[in-house]
Amino acid sequence: MATPVAIGIDLGTTYSITARMDEQGRSAIVRNLHGDLLTPSVVFFDDDEIVVGKAAKKVAHVHPDRIAECAKREIGNRYYSRPIHGQQIPPEAILGSILSRLKEDIQDVVGSDFKAVVTVPAYFDEPRRKATADAAQIAGIDLIDIVNEPTAAALAFGEQLGYLTAGGEVRETIRVLVYDLGGGTFDVTVIELSPGNIQTLATDGDVQLGGRDWDLLLAKHVAEQFHSRHRIDVASDAAVMDNLVRAVEESKHTLSLRDHATVRLEHQGVADEIKIGRSEFEKISQGLLERTAFTTRQVLTAAGLTWQDISRILLVGGSTRMPMVPAMIEQLSHISPDRSINPDEAVARGAALFASYQLKKRTDQSATPFQVTDVSAHSLGIQGIQQDTLRRENVIIIPRNTPLPAQVTRPFVTQTANQNSVVVLVLEGESSEPGLCSQIGHSVLRHLPANLPQGYPVSITFSYGSNARLSVEAALANMDHRVTIELQRERDMSSEELGLWRQIMDPQDGTLVADLLHEAFGVGTQNASTPAQEQPTSPRDSTIAEQPETEPASPIGNTSRLSHGSPSSETSAPENISTPYTDAAMGTLPTMHTEQMAGTSPTFSFDTAIDHKDRRRQAIIRRTIFIFGHVISSAIGLAVGYYILCRLRPDADFLHLFSQ
Repeated sequence: MATPVAIGIDLGTTYSITARMDEQGRSAIVRNLHGDLLTPSVVFFDDDEIVVGKAAKKVAHVHPDRIAECAKREIGNRYYSRPIHGQQIPPEAILGSILSRLKEDIQDVVGSDFKAVVTVPAYFDEPRRKATADAAQIAGIDLIDIVNEPTAAALAFGEQLGYLTAGGEVRETIRVLVYDLGGGTFDVTVIELSPGNIQTLATDGDVQLGGRDWDLLLAKHVAEQFHSRHRIDVASDAAVMDNLVRAVEESKHTLSLRDHATVRLEHQGVADEIKIGRSEFEKISQGLLERTAFTTRQVLTAAGLTWQDISRILLVGGSTRMPMVPAMIEQLSHISPDRSINPDEAVARGAALFASYQLKKRTDQSATPFQVTDVSAHSLGIQGIQQDTLRRENVIIIPRNTPLPAQVTRPFVTQTANQNSVVVLVLEGESSEPGLCSQIGHSVLRHLPANLPQGYPVSITFSYGSNARLSVEAALANMDHRVTIELQRERDMSSEELGLWRQIMDPQDGTLVADLLHEAFGVGTQNASTPAQEQPTSPRDSTIAEQPETEPASPIGNTSRLSHGSPSSETSAPENISTPYTDAAMGTLPTMHTEQMAGTSPTFSFDTAIDHKDRRRQAIIRRTIFIFGHVISSAIGLAVGYYILCRLRPDADFLHLFSQ
């Protein structure tokens, strides 16, 4: 049986690029149907087809209401920020359209027998990674795994220097800082390279910072200059501003090569050319650059290193071509950035190498030429109730920058006697305040054994794969009562939506794409008034009706390692977490990092799940009391006010309550 071709896909905010492993075992870029290396991450939803790439970008100024771009920045939100055809579309469907286009380009070169790795920013949280995998499922791509962009870039660098072969001539261990500034996201990662080994030490970033923000800032500057000269407000016209952002993007590229650039702007019959100098551009965007410098310093501290410990600095992402970026890096570190790899190609090439590594690992562990170890970009925990203070707290189970894959068990206790259910509310974030963290999912563990005393130990185990995908298990102490919890993620696409969008990308039986699009625009849009850019929900932000039926827990004292028993007959065990790719992608390697949290930590507890009818009943009672209280207080206030008025103005006593 022929081995599938290993493919790497750098799914970018503004541009995407793919790579493959060639016959000599080297990474090579796959050109698109136009012969270009880069494919614009722009999607045009026409009446009867979906257009992606250069052709979509050309008509963006003609049909702005049908254009979707920079959707990667919104992955994990329920809907894309701007309606398409007046309808809300999930970002997964937009990215799925881009991946479907890339899939066709790949098939033209290597055929249909391939498996792919898709890259994501290192700072992507678990919901965003799951949504990216859903986009690959929509496109019909056989997804091996997801890998962080800086890790992929380090792999490409390691290939170039000969670090990917354990028996190679290279013997030196080096530490590399990867500064990744793409079109829409930013990451900084410190990686250690030794022969046959790639290990991430620390990572940090910002998923809402990238070259697009430089474009927006420059467009705002040009609009202000135009307004200053002609007293015409360009910023108030969204369509004109969209076109201006695209125009200044080209000017930004020009400023990377020349000292000056010119932007032509026409509005309300007035045309003008606005000249921009490189120094002027750098001055107005200094704040954005400083944000990246701050993050860079932070990640170096998190790795426990100084600049003297860094051997190389790699610049990745097209936005690092701005001269201000390498200048800032050199000023900060006193190290000249390494320019030996193409910043546009590095991530895709490294992803192809990682795909090859994963395919070899699945067939023969001993055949893998190198090892890759990543870290968690965010802390993962559970909302618990402090037993001493009854204060809700984010109980971190897997801390940030933990080597992956990781498996950590933490003990909790039940809140009340005879508790028959618990809720596991999974949070992502560094704060101890649950309201300041992202609620990424929840699950209810029902039908606990009868007559459990208050404070009975319930152990929660987080298994975090190398691709930063999470599975959760719960177990009762001293009982053969263990269950893998199916997380209900807060912003997942439904299986119905995934299936329909998958059909749109690959219509069967002569079905018209136009008909499917019409149907798709009606799926998942029942809440058309829902804000497109949802913020991550937190327990504190949720209403009672939206709360997941209990509040969770945290550690008690020493607890023994959980046994691998089967769930008892009293427990209805949910199915394992479903993923659009194989279980092997969860990253369960022989070298799994395991930890048992115990000791002197404060005790936390789980609440019991509240029945929906009880919730409604309690809500009605609270609402009735609230209304009745307002009525009573209003009546008392009116009476007091009338009394005072009559004392001050006896002639105002129209009820004659105080008349002699």
